[in-house]
Amino acid sequence: MTTQMMKQHSPLVKNSLWLLTARIGTQAATALFTILLARRLGSAGFGEYAFIAAIIFVGNMLTTFGTDMTLIREIAAHDELSQLPAALLIQLGFSIVLIFVIWVFVPFLPHQSAESILALRVYSSALIPLAFFTVFTIALRGKQQMDAYTWLNLTGSFLQLIFVWFFIKPNSSIVTLAFLLLFNQLIVSLVGAMICTNQIQGFWRGWRFSGKDVSILLNVSTPLAILTVIAMLYQKLSVTMISMMSGAVMTGLFSASQRTVEGAKTGHVAVFTALYPAMAQDKNRSFYLPWILLLVGAGVGAAILSALAKPIVQILFGAEYEASIPALQILAWILIPYAVNTFLTLKFVASENEKPVLQASLASLVLLIALNIYWIPRAGLVGAGWSALIAETIQAGLLLAHWRLT
Repeated sequence: MTTQMMKQHSPLVKNSLWLLTARIGTQAATALFTILLARRLGSAGFGEYAFIAAIIFVGNMLTTFGTDMTLIREIAAHDELSQLPAALLIQLGFSIVLIFVIWVFVPFLPHQSAESILALRVYSSALIPLAFFTVFTIALRGKQQMDAYTWLNLTGSFLQLIFVWFFIKPNSSIVTLAFLLLFNQLIVSLVGAMICTNQIQGFWRGWRFSGKDVSILLNVSTPLAILTVIAMLYQKLSVTMISMMSGAVMTGLFSASQRTVEGAKTGHVAVFTALYPAMAQDKNRSFYLPWILLLVGAGVGAAILSALAKPIVQILFGAEYEASIPALQILAWILIPYAVNTFLTLKFVASENEKPVLQASLASLVLLIALNIYWIPRAGLVGAGWSALIAETIQAGLLLAHWRLT
């Protein structure tokens, strides 16, 4: 590698290492958090938590309305923070509306217990501090303050683990967990405010709330908002459909295998998080080297995870979750198309060409819905696993086809 290439890759490597540290730490905490919940709540209670977490995750992406990807791109390219107040107003406005919708309509969801409904209502309030947290992380990522971003994420993950370790006992109420998670998000958002104040000079100086800025940002962010919502619906669709079609126990079993695969994405997520601002800064660079390495890592990881699915499930979750082993053996192979999808998505979005990603994401979402409707009643967890893998692979194929034509 030439000296010039080393200089080009140096910031990316540094940021990737910081983010890898964050991902390893947060994934370690998240893994312990997941294992504790799975063992202490049982498969039914864990399934209720997984459904609630999926709803709030998608809700957060919906209320963010694409402002995160838009502003990270703009801050990385132009070093401009003036649109952060507009982003906060947008997110708070959508959050209040969504909280109201959840409170009114959640009792009509099928296969949900009274405790699950109350817990979802309680945890929906976390969308308010999440709006502030998202704005703070936008600033840190856009400014490429990845060390500060690392500490903020580690704080949130380990604090969450501490709360569960001390306050969630066997057969604890899911409502208790919802209150703990809400309190955790409040604290982490305050920590995010303090970090931005200390790390970004004059962070609050340019904060002026303007209706015109809100209108402009809404208009610019709409394509990314649609794309983000589709992507998040796609990511959490299987859990929500299983919950409403088959109940909490099967949801808990599927979530155990799905979260194991998410943990295997740790290194990939770290590199991709660092890649996006770098892509926005230099739209002409290919970034093929990190992509090739990520693809190789995905293949190796998929093979290992699939081969060792049985001991992994038994060690992490216990005998109650053995029925999730076949699903994990299938879902492990999602790592390969995931590496393709995420790289090409970031490449298109950084170049302000969201249309191919939107088309591929929408097609795979519709396909996943159809496959789940057909396969979940007939094959249960295995059907849900195959549905997810096929939809992810088709999405990768569509994105590759668009990329070859550009």
